[in-house]
Amino acid sequence: MTRPRAIALVGLRCSGKTTLGRALARELGLGFVDLDDAVAWAASEGCCAQHIPTVAHVVETLGWDGFRELESRELQRVLESGAELVVATGGGVVESPANREFLRAHATCVWLDAPLETLRKRLALDPTVRPSLTGRSAADELAEIAARREPCYREVAAHSLDTSQESPEALARALARRLRTP
Repeated sequence: MTRPRAIALVGLRCSGKTTLGRALARELGLGFVDLDDAVAWAASEGCCAQHIPTVAHVVETLGWDGFRELESRELQRVLESGAELVVATGGGVVESPANREFLRAHATCVWLDAPLETLRKRLALDPTVRPSLTGRSAADELAEIAARREPCYREVAAHSLDTSQESPEALARALARRLRTP
């Protein structure tokens, strides 16, 4: 089987998927797609940029089931394009067995991992409104979400990377070297 053309970053909220993804795409000279942005764009039905909803609004409008369905469609659309790119997935994309299978078949997956305390600190500093997955605050639900998702991240990951110690740029350089090595 040939090496997938896309690199998909998976991990919990605030693990660095978007920030590291942009840096990795620059380092490798590839395109970049944030799957949450693709879902928001799809939810807006392609209208003007000022009307693109946030993920929180999409979840509020469609519910989690509707959001996940749209997320799965966008994941397939992006990865089936065959483009060489880096994709920052949504943290929960791996909860669907079909998405995990699709990710393994169409991308080289990298699990971005960090200790829960690091993620909680990043969440506290992040102005992004993140919809609750459990009815509790994002910081309070983090351990429960991690316990549920980490086996899924492990299942899809060809590589894992601790994002708690280095800058996104240093991590991108190190990951790019790793990905270039056959």
